[in-house]
Amino acid sequence: MAARTGAQALSFPAVVRYSSLMSKDQRSASSLAAEHALGLLRGGERVAVEADADLRREAEAWQARLAPLDDATAESPPPGLFEKTLERIDREGVALPGTTTRRAADAEWQQHDDGITYRVLKVDERLQRRTLLVKMQPGAVLKSHIHSFEEECLVIEGDLRYGDLVLRAGDYHHAMASAHHADGVTTSGCLLHVVIAI
Repeated sequence: MAARTGAQALSFPAVVRYSSLMSKDQRSASSLAAEHALGLLRGGERVAVEADADLRREAEAWQARLAPLDDATAESPPPGLFEKTLERIDREGVALPGTTTRRAADAEWQQHDDGITYRVLKVDERLQRRTLLVKMQPGAVLKSHIHSFEEECLVIEGDLRYGDLVLRAGDYHHAMASAHHADGVTTSGCLLHVVIAI
């Protein structure tokens, strides 16, 4: 392993191993020096550590303590990967353990029919279910169909009419397997949360 001077950053795998050990809730004042040693600090925090002789010395001490975590035999990551990772963390925020977040800004809407698009929120292979968001433009028609499987629908905004049944924001609609739906028509457009079979 090459000798290090000052507060050079460790390899990306070492940063990941360190980050998994220290959550934001456990972050102490001295961890600023450790994060500086790993190259995690940016902006004012980085400037503050570099301007403080004691913190700078502590950062160098952290560098020496964390050096054994660095795997010299590991393949070097592609240039810019660490910066891209930090940008993604900044953009998406902190993820909650055991959860998945789908950002509206990253949504990939797919065409279903004229005036109707949808995005897949989740596919559950075990339960053979898909969770979707469906957008219908004003006047769009969801063609008449018979359900092979159960379907759940929550109207988030707008309106949806099946014959004499009118659904509005906050209304929940459940169709059993073999149920028949007449054409679904929206006057003002709507946004639906739908759970259907794969």
